[in-house]
Amino acid sequence: MSDEPGPGRREDARVVERRKSHGVRDSVLILALALAAFAVGLGLFNGVVMPRLIHGTGEVQVPDLANLTVDQAERALRPTGLVLSRAGERFDPGAPRGFILAQDPPQGTPVRGHTRVSVTVSLGEEFSSVPELFGESRRSAQLLLERAGLRFGGMTRAPNDEVGQDLVVTSDPPAESVLPRGTAVALLVSTGQGPEEFVMPDLAGRELNGVHRQLEALGFRVEVPPAAPSIGAIVSQSPAPGSRVTRDAVVTLQATGRFIR
Repeated sequence: MSDEPGPGRREDARVVERRKSHGVRDSVLILALALAAFAVGLGLFNGVVMPRLIHGTGEVQVPDLANLTVDQAERALRPTGLVLSRAGERFDPGAPRGFILAQDPPQGTPVRGHTRVSVTVSLGEEFSSVPELFGESRRSAQLLLERAGLRFGGMTRAPNDEVGQDLVVTSDPPAESVLPRGTAVALLVSTGQGPEEFVMPDLAGRELNGVHRQLEALGFRVEVPPAAPSIGAIVSQSPAPGSRVTRDAVVTLQATGRFIR
C-alpha cells in the first residue's frame, strides 16, 4: 500500500492552508483597525475631552468690564464661564459708587473657563466734615483742615469779644458741613476785643442843651451845624436812631430854636 496522499487529501490540505492565511490577514487587519481607532480616540480625548475635564470650558477672551456695576459685570461674565472677584475698593470722583474702575486680567486677555477676573470698585467721591475750629490758632486750624482732607481757603480778620487775638472765630462753611475732599474753607480770625459800641437812641423832641451835655459826659463829640439854632427841641440827628456807634463818633444835632415849655 502506498503512503502518498491521494488527490482528495491534497485538496483538503490546500483549503486548510488558504483558510489559515486568510485568518492571519483578517487578524492583522482587525488589529491595525483597532490600533488606528485607539490612536484617534486618544487624540480626541487628549485634545478635547481632557481640557474640558480639567478646565471646564475652552479658551475665552476676557470682556471689558469698565464702567459697569458689579451686577452688570457678573451678567457679562456669565456666558463666558468666568468668575467675578472683588479685589478692593477706592474713592474716585470720576466714577459713581459701585462702578468698576479696573480689572485683572485686562480686556481681551485669552483665558480658560472658570478663571477669576478681579475688579476694583469705586466708592464714589470722598467727602469730609469741616472740623470745629472755634478758639484754635490759625496754624492749628490749618492742620485740622488738612487732616480732614480740606484746604485752607484764606483768612479774614475782625474784632471779636469771644476769643483772643489771632484765634479763630468761625469758618466758612461752618463746622460740621459735609464737603467734597479738597474743598477750600475760609477762616474768620479775631483781632482781639473791639472798641466799645453803643446803640444810638432816638433823640427827636428832646431838649438840645440837655442832650448835648449827656452825650459829652459819655465821651461823644457833639456838633450843631453852623447858623443852626442852639436851643429848642431836637428835630434831626446823625447818626440815625438804632445805629451802632463808638465813643469816637461825632453826633450832629439840629433843633427848632424855640424853648420847650
